[in-house]
Amino acid sequence: MLGPDEVLDLATSRAGRRVGVAMSESVSGDIAERVEAKAEADPVARQRAIVAARDARCYLHGVRHEAIEGAYLRYTASNTPAAQVARARTKPTWRYPAWAVVCGGIVALVVGAASGDAAAGIVTWAAFAALLGCLTWKQNQLRRKRYEQLEAQLAASNPWPWGAERVPAHNPDAERGSTRVETRLLGLAVLISEEIRRSPAWNNPILDQHGVRIDLDATLGDISGRAYRVWRIRTDAAWPLGQSEFATVLHQQFAEYAQAARMAEAALRDHVAALAEYLGELRPLERMLRDLALLRRAAEHCDDRLLRQLYADATGGWTDAARVRDHATDLRDLSVSLDAQFQYLREQVRRSQLLM
Repeated sequence: MLGPDEVLDLATSRAGRRVGVAMSESVSGDIAERVEAKAEADPVARQRAIVAARDARCYLHGVRHEAIEGAYLRYTASNTPAAQVARARTKPTWRYPAWAVVCGGIVALVVGAASGDAAAGIVTWAAFAALLGCLTWKQNQLRRKRYEQLEAQLAASNPWPWGAERVPAHNPDAERGSTRVETRLLGLAVLISEEIRRSPAWNNPILDQHGVRIDLDATLGDISGRAYRVWRIRTDAAWPLGQSEFATVLHQQFAEYAQAARMAEAALRDHVAALAEYLGELRPLERMLRDLALLRRAAEHCDDRLLRQLYADATGGWTDAARVRDHATDLRDLSVSLDAQFQYLREQVRRSQLLM
């Protein structure tokens, strides 16, 4: 009989193997399957959920690996060497302004010449330089503090090191691919959020009126932080090689790390799938909002008077068409009559020529 902890470990390990073995060939395929499974299990609005899941699947199946990698690199662009060098150049440094030395010397000369005492000029110059130095130092401290705050915010929002997508992982359940699965999940989430922002329904104020607009920046920040923590533990927790007196303890510790990473990755996939489900739900809303706009425009410009006039135009058009058609028949009869007259006159001319 297994205890509760052993049952949990067994279920978690089986879930991890399902994630690693029974999943689709790509992250986007697995996310699409999760969205469809969630729609199939919806007991309230199953048909609508299935339609939205199909829209999400159509988008996810069209996502290429290169696009996912590019989205990850865009989101973590602040960790590139070029960006780090550019930020280092903007780091404030304390420099005494050279113009202050010149201005202080001029003030000292003026004061010394006016008072006739060179010592008074030197004291004035020293006081001026000290005051300006204090003000410059204080301003530089404020700039440095602001710079450090921005760096801390940037580090919190983008903890990924440069080249993290290709760092080897100690993850036996990892998907096949040239990049890490954690970075692929983040890249896919970035692509989905960009597609959401491009949606006409996302820019409609009706989402705010009903309180269904999500904070995409905060959502991406959460996904990035959770993906980074999974990436970090799988990068640092290397399984021990060989046997030693600490090998058993290390194996147990790292097995717990691997279990926690599998659980966190499964939750991360569900988080990205929920974002894809949100995108899928926007698609039917886009169509309904577009049809609603067409209906409103028709209601504004197409009133009952215009409708009655259209029916009158239809009736009058048929009558006018019949009248024009009658005139066309008369023209045909006239053409036949003129042709008969022409034939008669030509015969008369021919006969008169024979008599001559």
